[in-house]
Amino acid sequence: MYPDEKFAIGNRDEIRAFIEQHPFATLVATDAAGDFAATHIPLLIEQWDERLVLRGHLMRDTDHWRALQHSRRVFVSFLGPDAPILGSWQLTPRFGGTWNYQAVHVRGTVEGRDTTTLLAHLEQLKNRFETSPDHGFQSLPRDYIDALTPRIECIDILVADLKCIFKLSQNRRIEEFDRTLENLQNAGGKSALVAAEMRARRQAFYPQALAAG
Repeated sequence: MYPDEKFAIGNRDEIRAFIEQHPFATLVATDAAGDFAATHIPLLIEQWDERLVLRGHLMRDTDHWRALQHSRRVFVSFLGPDAPILGSWQLTPRFGGTWNYQAVHVRGTVEGRDTTTLLAHLEQLKNRFETSPDHGFQSLPRDYIDALTPRIECIDILVADLKCIFKLSQNRRIEEFDRTLENLQNAGGKSALVAAEMRARRQAFYPQALAAG
């Protein structure tokens, strides 16, 4: 993650909102051989008093599950939309290009949970993302749930360290920021999503320039 304070986000409410908006994470653990085991899973964020906790579930008897039996320390990455930023969009030749992105990096410790917690988590997860009211968790056959739950484990990741970067061209002059925003919007796709994030923060990034204008 780019260690520049201009891009760092320290507000926990803003970080939590970002994780809730982008819950599909990369989870990395270290196995007994010292190799990395990585998987991609949805994680729901909770707050226990002052502590942030990420809750998810893993298939048992897989490389990443076995890695967690070796070491409970993990790294988690949440990534939002990203896009290349081209030198041709800027007003200075001293710009080779860069990349805009939003990301949260988490380091923490995993704790396994019991079947009751697993069932509550699966219900919360399914009901959050299921769009049909007729296909909520309560509609699943009991024999399906009973066959599934022994094969998976619910985990909580107790957050020990949290870093967040929103690199959105806020270090450029407002004229270059606006040119970049326009080009990203015109490109569509993920680039347009980055443009939307930039537009939403434009006032906060350039309060003096906008007040003077």
